[in-house]
Amino acid sequence: MENKPAVKSDMLSTIPSTKPIGKVIGKAMKIPSGTEEHIGSGYSMEHTAEVKCWNHDSSLSFMLYGVRYQNGRLIVPLIGTYNIYSFLSLTVGNDVPDGSDDSSTSMMVKHAMYKYNVKINHDIELASSIQIRKHPNINNAYVFSSQIDTLVQLEAGDEISVKISGVLLFCKENNFFGLRLV
Repeated sequence: MENKPAVKSDMLSTIPSTKPIGKVIGKAMKIPSGTEEHIGSGYSMEHTAEVKCWNHDSSLSFMLYGVRYQNGRLIVPLIGTYNIYSFLSLTVGNDVPDGSDDSSTSMMVKHAMYKYNVKINHDIELASSIQIRKHPNINNAYVFSSQIDTLVQLEAGDEISVKISGVLLFCKENNFFGLRLV
């Protein structure tokens, strides 16, 4: 029994006093051409496009205690349980698939967060939000939002990204994604 406090104090001394945290906000721009064809063509759920329009240099963005930003992804510095989150403001235009002007057609919109690690060499979906939306009529477009917020176990070096499918994204400053060690 006398050893328990010593073991506990030894373990506590190995835990960093500052925990990794990072957040990036959206950059106002339309998603790059070339990506649009994967998102817009028939509103396919099979093709996802990685959201890369993040403003990591903004005064509202931050990467602290080892978190790094590279090519639209936040890179995790330490193993542990992280809270990952993403908010996107999405726009559905009047470009109904196959040239039809039937506003009764619906589409599925997927907003997901993925991790990539060189050890596994492919993206793994961590969390997603799927919504069914009706196409707007020929003269209208509408904006809606999607949010993800969950806890996941991550390894050092994991790269966290945000992807969408089934809709065009017009990058805005109110979009954001981030992570923090809990």
